Amino acid sequence: MIWLSWRHQRTEAVLSAAMVVLLAALFIPAGLHLASYYDHHGVAHCISGKTLACGETLAAFDDRAGVLRVLLPWMTLLPGLIGVALAAPIILELEGGTYRLAWTQSVTRGRWIATRFSVAVVTALAAAGLLAVLFTWYRAPLDHVFGRFDGTSFDLEGTVSLGYVLFALGLGLAAGVVWRRTAPAVIASFLAYVACRLFVDGWLRQRFVTPLSATWSLNARGPNLANSWVLSSGLSDRMGHPFTASFGAVQACARAGAKGTKELNVECLARHGGGYNHAIWQPASRFWEFQGIETALFGGMALLLLAFAAWWLRERTA
Repeated sequence: MIWLSWRHQRTEAVLSAAMVVLLAALFIPAGLHLASYYDHHGVAHCISGKTLACGETLAAFDDRAGVLRVLLPWMTLLPGLIGVALAAPIILELEGGTYRLAWTQSVTRGRWIATRFSVAVVTALAAAGLLAVLFTWYRAPLDHVFGRFDGTSFDLEGTVSLGYVLFALGLGLAAGVVWRRTAPAVIASFLAYVACRLFVDGWLRQRFVTPLSATWSLNARGPNLANSWVLSSGLSDRMGHPFTASFGAVQACARAGAKGTKELNVECLARHGGGYNHAIWQPASRFWEFQGIETALFGGMALLLLAFAAWWLRERTA
């Protein structure tokens, strides 16, 4: 039964493996070059440096990531594509009715469901895990400079891709067992996957844990926000309320600061209800906490969807 399940799944598994190999061929040479540049140009010494030379070094290092870094946001769709693709062979069997042949022989429904689902889950987790290892390795120098909350880094590293791929697989199977039409079920489940990811990325994730906040004078040293996920920051009053003075007032304070001292500029802003910075952020130390929460969120939804699909096949499928 396992061999038969593998034969039904092998096309999608081979395509997934080929995709991983292709991406490795692209990102491994680029990652080696990026790591070499990081080591030989003293990028580590410039992470906390404020000099003009350090600014140029960091900008040059960022440029070294090149086109591949631009492609990284698209890579976050791969777990969804892998998940729904691995659900397709099972949906095809349901659409064609060939599953009845196995059920009328020595294979029970429960064994058929458990074997087919297990092969799909293991294949999906293997592909997603390899991609997570590849992208985590490639982004290691970038993470040292920009942090692991930077851009798409959070979505590509750690354990969240395992939750993503299981969620996409669960969506595909849940839609497929009810709909029994492969193309509509795959398309609808992938669109639902993208919608859920956008909701979590854009709104829910920053609310997993109450963020930190601080208000400090422009003359004082503020909190260290290096590599943190800064949700908002800007000029404010003493209570942390946004600075709402007119643009003309800001220009006047800028001219006052240019003529005198920094303190004079701050005093000018204070007279207009400003003179402070306010920031809200999630510290870099919460990376693995957030990874665990999001992995559990998508993994939990995936288990519910897989359980629903298994129940529907066992109880509602003739």
